[in-house]
Amino acid sequence: MSSGETWLDACVADPDNRDSRCRAITIGRTTSAVLSMVGCLFALFVILVFKKFRFFTQRFVINVLITSFLLATVFVSTGQIQGQDFGCWVAGFMGNLFALSQNLWIMCIEIHLLIMTITQTRYPHLERVYHGVVWSTGLLLSLVPFIGDHYGPAGIWCWIKSETHYENALRVICYYFWLLLLVFGGGGIYIYIIYRVYRSVYAYEGTYTPAVEAKKRNYKKNIRPLILYPFVGLLLGSISTANRLQNWVNPNQPVFGLNLAHSIVSPLWGFVNALLYLMNRDTLHQLKPAVFAAAVRNWGKTTFTFTKSAEQSGGGPVVVEYTIRQDGADEVTGAQSRDDSSVGVP
Repeated sequence: MSSGETWLDACVADPDNRDSRCRAITIGRTTSAVLSMVGCLFALFVILVFKKFRFFTQRFVINVLITSFLLATVFVSTGQIQGQDFGCWVAGFMGNLFALSQNLWIMCIEIHLLIMTITQTRYPHLERVYHGVVWSTGLLLSLVPFIGDHYGPAGIWCWIKSETHYENALRVICYYFWLLLLVFGGGGIYIYIIYRVYRSVYAYEGTYTPAVEAKKRNYKKNIRPLILYPFVGLLLGSISTANRLQNWVNPNQPVFGLNLAHSIVSPLWGFVNALLYLMNRDTLHQLKPAVFAAAVRNWGKTTFTFTKSAEQSGGGPVVVEYTIRQDGADEVTGAQSRDDSSVGVP
């Protein structure tokens, strides 16, 4: 390691560096990226099986998962292209494009949640607007660092270099401004949404009214499945921001703990996003082996039912029947029938 070069610079220059810190960062980055790829693919497969791509709010999740998957592929390939000028340029560009697009999609979720919370309306025609804004903004800002050759080795992977004040400014303009907007702006929106929903729905203690019940159904169907995604952006984005801020303040003394956390957390966005989707109550119900297998077998049908026999504790037969609707209702319903023809909800 030459004079003035840090252990982190040596990691970037030589991917096969045997320094234990370099190896820990490489293992953490690759492991997180592979987990994200697997998680995103499985979540997308579940969405395909149950045809949830037909729902506007579910397509937000699809876009986040796709960009997270593509970003994870960049992280996996980083170890093979470090030290190669052209490969590092491409990886830096693709990494910024997919990371920025992922954050912009989460910002779109925040904005959409805010709109739905205030107006109780979904506005599906805004989907094309969201696509236009996300991809045009992400592409334009990711092309800017090519002017003047500013992509290259950048700490724990290839990205915008930090050798000059202009390059540090590019980092802010092309990525961190939007990440900070996601973290702090999204945090404010998140708090407001919780307050507004609680005040208008759950703080109501009067008699039954259809309007309040409609608000509860809208919240459960369209808002609750998306509300945790901005929170994940707030949590995960804070770690990478803290590390890059330390790199900027004291570039000659990189902190191993921060760099290791950054290398693990940044590629992990896809896995966490997929986990959030799969842990949704309705999705967990659909992931039951019998329900999932029936959905795969009957994928081409609009609505189908299947039954599953079991034994009661008293010895009598029980038939559990599920109806899975794939024509525009994202739900799985069930009924339990006993031998005396009585029916109840399981």
